[in-house]
Amino acid sequence: MPTVPLPASPSPRGGLVGRDNEWSHLNSFLDSARLGHGGGLVVRGEPGIGKSALIDAAVADSEDFLVLRALGVEAEHTWSWAGLSMLLQPLLDRRHRLPEAQRVALSNALGLAEAGPRAPRLQVGLAVLNLLVEASADRPVCAVIDDAHWLDADSTEALLFASRRMATESVAVVMAARDGFAPDFAAPGIPELNVGPLDMTSSDVLVNQRGDDISYSGRDWILRTAGGNPLALLELPVADHEDGGVTTSNSRFSTTSRIRQAFTERIISLPEPTRMLLLVAAAEETGDNSVIVEAAGKLGATVADLEPAERDGLVRFHMGRIEFVHPLIRSASYHSAPRHRRIDARRALSETFGPDDIRHAWHLAAATTGQDETAAAALESIASFEADRGGCIAEMSALERAASFTPDLEVRASRLIRAAQSAYVSCLAEKAITLASEAERLSNNPEILARAALIRATVWSWTGESRAFEMWMSAADHYATSGHESTGYPLLRGVWHAWETGDFTQVEHAARRAEAYGGSNNEWARRLARAAAGLNRRSASAGEAVESLRSLYEYYRPLHEDFVRFDRILSARWRLLAGDTKAAYRLASEEVTACRKKGATSPLVQALAVQAEAQFEFARYADAQAAATSAIELLPEQGERRALMQTRLWVLLPIAAVRGDEKWCRELVAAAVNDAPADSVVPADTALGLLDLGLGRYKAAFERLWAIAQGVTPMEMLRDVPNLVEAAHRCGRETEVTAVFEWFCDWARATGQRYWEALVERCHGLLGDEADAGAHFAKAIELHRADDVNPFERARTALTYGEWLRRARRINEARIHLRDAVETFERLGAAPWTERGKSELRAAGDSQRVEGSLGLADRLTPQELQVVRLAADGLTNRQIGEQLFISPRTVGYHLYNAYPKLGVSSRAELARVEL
Repeated sequence: MPTVPLPASPSPRGGLVGRDNEWSHLNSFLDSARLGHGGGLVVRGEPGIGKSALIDAAVADSEDFLVLRALGVEAEHTWSWAGLSMLLQPLLDRRHRLPEAQRVALSNALGLAEAGPRAPRLQVGLAVLNLLVEASADRPVCAVIDDAHWLDADSTEALLFASRRMATESVAVVMAARDGFAPDFAAPGIPELNVGPLDMTSSDVLVNQRGDDISYSGRDWILRTAGGNPLALLELPVADHEDGGVTTSNSRFSTTSRIRQAFTERIISLPEPTRMLLLVAAAEETGDNSVIVEAAGKLGATVADLEPAERDGLVRFHMGRIEFVHPLIRSASYHSAPRHRRIDARRALSETFGPDDIRHAWHLAAATTGQDETAAAALESIASFEADRGGCIAEMSALERAASFTPDLEVRASRLIRAAQSAYVSCLAEKAITLASEAERLSNNPEILARAALIRATVWSWTGESRAFEMWMSAADHYATSGHESTGYPLLRGVWHAWETGDFTQVEHAARRAEAYGGSNNEWARRLARAAAGLNRRSASAGEAVESLRSLYEYYRPLHEDFVRFDRILSARWRLLAGDTKAAYRLASEEVTACRKKGATSPLVQALAVQAEAQFEFARYADAQAAATSAIELLPEQGERRALMQTRLWVLLPIAAVRGDEKWCRELVAAAVNDAPADSVVPADTALGLLDLGLGRYKAAFERLWAIAQGVTPMEMLRDVPNLVEAAHRCGRETEVTAVFEWFCDWARATGQRYWEALVERCHGLLGDEADAGAHFAKAIELHRADDVNPFERARTALTYGEWLRRARRINEARIHLRDAVETFERLGAAPWTERGKSELRAAGDSQRVEGSLGLADRLTPQELQVVRLAADGLTNRQIGEQLFISPRTVGYHLYNAYPKLGVSSRAELARVEL
């Protein structure tokens, strides 16, 4: 993440001391937003360092902005959408301008009257994006979130999603967060401004502003103790330092503690009713005056008792809210009170709200000591409420808290399982594991144990951990014990996980267990195991593997409700493995469209990955790169590290290899290594073998690909066997690859696709007698023309045939095929192959320039290509934005940049452009 380490400066900017550089950086960020280059910025620093003062000063100097504000509140940290509700309140009258799906999702999340059924969370993020962009049509928008580390996780997720998509908008999102304090505020992809301590000169200037008669030793003690923290410089007392002693600790933690202690001493000196009123206000962090006064009244305090705290500068009354001047004052007000007083305050607050109010349950829980089913049931009702609003994280928190109060162990375990499921849906992998494991320890119920194992297995598969397999098997065993018919689901998933990780001992173990259980559902796991064996040169043939996969296309759907979301996507992947690229592409593309409309993120990235792989097989590299880039942009938000690694290695790396871009290849491999789950093998050698082959490094290509073919998971290079065959031919090692080639032939014949048959013929020409090679190459060309799935492979066949024809002194025929190959290679941007083709043409005595140029699609950025395709299909900017999770204005920006690249001047001309 980009950071900005900035030294302090003593000259004042915006009324601040020593913040020239920070001030300039923040104002440059706002200036960029004015010009339509917005985004997010996290301002980090320790408590009291001046984050809020810096932001307030910069915003006050930007009168042309519409400023929206929200405050992260500790008490609302687990309330779904609380921060978003506060921030967007001034804009909610505009929500009717949003597309219906987004309007309903946002209304549902914020608990508004028009709310409908639970909507996908991604739609909420898109609604936030478009609402802010819509507001910026009038004037630039600056959204300020103070104490962002206390913002509820659902609001945080939506705001970060929107912030990452503001690059072409006049919207600035500024988030102030404590640095190094729990809870951590992770903001991947968002730039940061680190606000450090003031230097000694600036600190001295600030101490002078205290106006106190401070002795030299007291002044020295403040400067040493404060460590450049502005709040400490202004608030630390020196009465206890009259002897001139020196404090040696200057850590930021000790500074924060000293500031809090200084506030505590001021609070303790206040009258008892005032302290009680501050305690209630600290507990009810919304600052709602009427609520605080009513609850405090039950404890003998009135609103008039606020005056001493106001005079002392600890709190202020603003717009109907009681506000603490600094979060550390709130903390001191709450934690300086004895525990029984805190319980009294919470109980009084719970009684202030009705039983159906979310705050009643939270305060009741805070006032409860020990197990209490009443408090647990109240919290469970909150979970149901949050679930209806799409607040999965708040649902998880409420259920976890409810479980902690639940006396009955089985009920507690059930609530923990539900909490774990919510954590999984929220992509909180470690939390889901912790909750599921805790439920397992409490229960002997096979159903609960099976669900706990399923959650752990799903999360571990998601994060790429090898121990997922034993959890899939454990889930199957628990279902079998309970007599449940769902044993087939975990067994099938266990086979798939073991196959993906290359552990075929586990694949066979799961197949034997499925045979022992019997039943039709368990037969599907056995079929998948047979496919794994055949595609990895084990106990079954490649042809049998294809037939097994085909038998699974429709049969697995009834297995488990959680599997339905991914059934068509997995079916598309199985079609790829069975060699039916067209069917895989068609199915994956349908799912991409459906998932975009529904805002279903996790299935979407899986569908995009399969779509991208199919597009690579079609040699539609620009489209493949666009789909893969879209998936990669969404994957970090989902935490699916294995999928992130695979998308880079199975799509982007082969594209870089075809184009001979070694630098890009190295970058992709490094990124994939970084993405890879612990102890994972990074399967990059297949694509790197193609790179070596294109660059004429035949020995290196052979050694890479041969090592995979002889390894545990030869399936990684099944489709690349023709590359191994060519490398072997160029190195004179044809006899070594005969068995591997026969395995490929068996698979290719079983696919029934002419495209694969064409590659079989090309390989026969390379491996057979030179005299017979021409007939095989000619047959391959004929098959390519009948089913031109992959122009790159057709061009390679034309190149190989042209080389043979030249050696056979059939020069005129050779030139025809070689020119065709070069034209295609140039159009595809396959630079090393283009050079090989041109070299062969020169050897054939043809020095004329070959007319070929990079395809129009390759002139566009990945997102420009996606936008142009959808625009050419007749979608409006708004509809395109909904599909691609960007704003309509960003769609217009990409179209504006794409038109000159495509040689068009209007949207109407796009339909006639050949992409």
